[in-house]
Amino acid sequence: MVTRILTQATAAQRHAGSEATEFPVRWTPAYFPFTSPSWEMEVLFRGEWLEICGCERVELFWDIGTLNISRDRYNTWVSICVNNAVPIPPVHVTQGDVLVLNVRNSLDVPTAVHAHGIYHNYTDYYDGAEMVTECGIPPGENFTYIIDTTDQVGNFWLHSHIQSQLTDGFRTPFIIHEKVKPTTYDEEKLLYFEDWDLRAFDDQMDIYSTLNIKKIPTAYRMLLVNGINGNATQPVAFVPGKQYRIRVVSLLTLFWIKFRMPGHTMHIIDQDGVACDPVEVDGLDMGPGQRFSVLVTAYDTAEFNYKYNVTLYANFIDPLPGIQPRYYSGLIEYQKNAPLKHIPEVNDDQLAWSNTLDLQARDGMPLLPVDRQIVLSIKQFTPKLDIPYYTFGDYAYNHSLVPTLFTALSMGDLAFNSSVYGPQAQAHVLHYGESIEVLVYSDNVNDHSLHMHMGEYQVVEVGPYGDAVAHNRPAVAFQRSGPSPMRSDVVTIRSFSYIKLRFRVNHGAIIFFHCHMIHNYKGLAVTFIAAPDLLQKHMKVPDEVTRMCKIQNIKTSGNAAGNQGFDLTGLPPPILVNRG
Repeated sequence: MVTRILTQATAAQRHAGSEATEFPVRWTPAYFPFTSPSWEMEVLFRGEWLEICGCERVELFWDIGTLNISRDRYNTWVSICVNNAVPIPPVHVTQGDVLVLNVRNSLDVPTAVHAHGIYHNYTDYYDGAEMVTECGIPPGENFTYIIDTTDQVGNFWLHSHIQSQLTDGFRTPFIIHEKVKPTTYDEEKLLYFEDWDLRAFDDQMDIYSTLNIKKIPTAYRMLLVNGINGNATQPVAFVPGKQYRIRVVSLLTLFWIKFRMPGHTMHIIDQDGVACDPVEVDGLDMGPGQRFSVLVTAYDTAEFNYKYNVTLYANFIDPLPGIQPRYYSGLIEYQKNAPLKHIPEVNDDQLAWSNTLDLQARDGMPLLPVDRQIVLSIKQFTPKLDIPYYTFGDYAYNHSLVPTLFTALSMGDLAFNSSVYGPQAQAHVLHYGESIEVLVYSDNVNDHSLHMHMGEYQVVEVGPYGDAVAHNRPAVAFQRSGPSPMRSDVVTIRSFSYIKLRFRVNHGAIIFFHCHMIHNYKGLAVTFIAAPDLLQKHMKVPDEVTRMCKIQNIKTSGNAAGNQGFDLTGLPPPILVNRG
């Protein structure tokens, strides 16, 4: 591509009658962390060789299967594995690399891989959202995901987007390293957290989706840190005087965590792959899917070792000492066998916790104007005893019979009519260039973790909504962002509150917006159809993508029912919310 641009520039000079400038190009060996071999493209300009770009093809082979294993060091349970290994090894690349992920599905059900936080500019079919942007990989089949990292850096993760597979262990960090450090530090550390359950997914749904949980479930979830029991993780090694960038990644599916390093000061420098002005905090309060990088400076001496603390909690379960919340700790090791430094305990309400609204985007992007506001209201209703659904609108979200992406690509001008996507898709059609404000209300007793695919939103404002006190929930205080609101792809909406999020439609995409907890599978999702005309103009779906659909007898064109026009015959009736 670079060569073509330079050639066209030379041709344009000749066409204009100017003296043409030749741009000799060469490839030279280079070094990028985690990628080998690596190369840089250089161009000769005014007598000097200048680097234009550097890249590498990082190719991985994943055979997805299951393994009976003890992840908590006490109980054996079935976990999804990659290449017969658990935990799944984190994936590291350098910005500009192309990740080629060759997947073999050795499960007995379909699977898919979602690169959480990745933009997928006109390659939505690699987003891994089953029946939203693709059909999934059938059992016994192979599929290759191609993920370009040119435009992003930071902490992301890879996980299945199909039912129980995320909760059953199909998840791992995906780190895109900068070519040049964004700030000064000596080393990096990675800590990632998972909640782990010793029950089948359907049993979890029955327990955690009950209308009013009062008692502790019989097999309460536990915390895994870097893949194993949170109290048995390898120490985090510190060298006196060094500064560390600690990448903290939440792979949680239902619970929240609070992470602290008592005795050490943390400065947040990025969230969800977006750099921010440094902000000092005492700890990170993280919901499912959130990621941070923090800078921590080690003490000058190795006289003592220290602890880091992690609290696993859920606001929908009543407290019970020793069980809910659960407390875990690990070692910050300056020197083997050094005494542990005692740090006095401090109540959570006296500490400064991470808060997206306290952060300012480092690139200075100003607050977006509002061209259109979309109002969503989280509701909980129960079509059958004690198994509620959660919705953003009049219907509980459910999959279409045709992936929504293929409907947008095949329906011509009708792709701008939300009706062709079916009522169960909860579709909102957006136009190129629009600045959208999503206003979400929740008078629900649960917190929710709201995730947006294909980009990030500005977190603009939160405030109280409904009667929190009457339901024994803390009231949410009003807060508005600064002039350069932080952007993220996951945010927590607390019970009995509202939140305002803004983003601009800058390309065609199918944007799935959903709760990142298991409530996603109980209807709490909507679909934003962004600039379908640009999707139709710029996207060419590879044959391998549609082959996965044909094997499963899934149509790849037509409306939500696979028909033409507004004929939705054959589409299962949507679950209508009774809001009375």
